[in-house]
Amino acid sequence: MAEDVLFAVQPDEVPSAKQIEDTDKYLIFRSGGILFGIHSDSVKEIITETRITLIPVLPEHISGVVNLRGLIVPIVDFRRLLGQVSQKNSCTIVLEYEDVQLGILVDDVDQMVDVDKKGILPVPYQNGQSIQNLVTGMYSLPDQSTLMMLDISFLYHAQ
Repeated sequence: MAEDVLFAVQPDEVPSAKQIEDTDKYLIFRSGGILFGIHSDSVKEIITETRITLIPVLPEHISGVVNLRGLIVPIVDFRRLLGQVSQKNSCTIVLEYEDVQLGILVDDVDQMVDVDKKGILPVPYQNGQSIQNLVTGMYSLPDQSTLMMLDISFLYHAQ
């Protein structure tokens, strides 16, 4: 006869409804050695192999487009957007904002994390730096690394 095993859960181990309301899920990705976080509601999918069709006369940070199940999706090279050299080994995160899809080439995708909304700090002002527009805030991860919170609306206007 099999025994039923019950586990006691301490009250502080179960997240309360308030704790859940005070957090958002973010996908962490790396580009140029910097950790960025993008709200999970914007992430449609992650593609490890992308066949990009080059289109002439596009801004330098736009790599081209991909055909994603019949939908033509522009691809932004995130490194180029940051003014860095493009990298060959990368993956694509397909985002959706206001019913428009956009792909961003990043170095790699790390993990999905819960971010405490109260822990997001403002970005220090840097004269003349576009990073002010690109990120909405910074967040300290448990391993003491800093996560830059990406402003998805800026990405769509950077096309």
